[in-house]
Amino acid sequence: MAKSVANGYAAALAEVGQSKSNLDSISGDIAKLSHFCEDKTFYDFFTSPVVKDEHKKEVVKSLSKEAKFTTATLNLLTLLVTKKRTMILKDLIKEFEDIYNKMTDTQLVYVTSAVEIQESQLAQISEKVQSMSGCKNIKIKNVIDPSIIAGFIIRFGEDGSRLIDMSVKGQLDKIASQIELSEQAAVL
Repeated sequence: MAKSVANGYAAALAEVGQSKSNLDSISGDIAKLSHFCEDKTFYDFFTSPVVKDEHKKEVVKSLSKEAKFTTATLNLLTLLVTKKRTMILKDLIKEFEDIYNKMTDTQLVYVTSAVEIQESQLAQISEKVQSMSGCKNIKIKNVIDPSIIAGFIIRFGEDGSRLIDMSVKGQLDKIASQIELSEQAAVL
C-alpha cells in the first residue's frame, strides 16, 4: 500500500519536473534528500508521529533553503507532512529514482568495492556498462563492502540481473567451489 502511494507522489513530482523543465534539478534534490534520510536522527524526527507538524514544516523549510531545493521538492515535503505521509519518504525516493531513470533512459549501476573507487575508474566502468546496456545515461552508486577484500562487483540491468564479479572474494569462492567439486569427484 505505502509503495503504491509513494509511487503516486513520485510520479506527480516527476510530471511537475518534466512540465517545468527542471526534472534534473528535482532529481538532484531527491539525491540530497536520500542522503539526509541516511541520518537516523533526521529520519526518525521527520517520520515520528509524536513530533508536531509545525516543527517538521520548520525543519523542511530550513533544510530546503540550505540544500537549495526546488519549489516543487519543498512543496512535496510540506504536503507529506500535512497529509501525515512522512513514513513513505524512503519509498517515494526509490520510486522517483526509478521513474526518473526510465524517463531519461538512465541505467543504475551498483559498483561494490572494498574501498572507494576513483572517479577515473568509475568513468571507465560507466563507459563499459553504457556500451553493454545501450542506455543513454549511466548513474553509478559506489557501495563500500570490505568483505570483498579487493577488486569490485558491478551489478546492473533489470533489478541488478547482470553481474560482473572482479572481486578477490569472488575469485576465492570460485576456487573453493572447484576444490569441492574435485574432492567430490575423487570420492566417487
